Amino acid sequence: QIVLVTTLNEDGTSNIAPKSWISMMALDPPVLALGCNAQHWTGRNILERGEFVVNVPGDDLAEVVWKSHTLPHPRPVEVAGLTPIPSLKVRPPRVEECRAHLECVLDQSLTYGDELIVLARIVAVSVDEEAACADDPYAYLRMFAFLENSTYGVIERARRV
Repeated sequence: QIVLVTTLNEDGTSNIAPKSWISMMALDPPVLALGCNAQHWTGRNILERGEFVVNVPGDDLAEVVWKSHTLPHPRPVEVAGLTPIPSLKVRPPRVEECRAHLECVLDQSLTYGDELIVLARIVAVSVDEEAACADDPYAYLRMFAFLENSTYGVIERARRV
């Protein structure tokens, strides 16, 4: 799944970056794992400030998400053409155009060379009201996943077994 991670830079401005190495690790308490390069702004900001937001875009934002990784740093949310809105529990902003948000606080970090894996507690969740009320919220969210260079797949429906 491709997400947009927002963090705060040292000067308090926002930073946004697309990430695809993400997974839920536990439900009680809710913990997720995020992988990124420790030298990138996102990794450094998470380690230094201990907070971030996972913003879940729909495939209508695919081009914006794809182009956002080419922007120079620092990379404020507004420079990516998106709208920052206050988070409920953490300092980094949420992205208004995204349909769901996971506000996270760093719990642990692991490094492998230049690669960083963070384990973070989810302290607040917000979801688009229409998605929350939809018969198939996954179809409404239209999340997407990285497949290969410039190619992604869309989650268009969910089935229960």
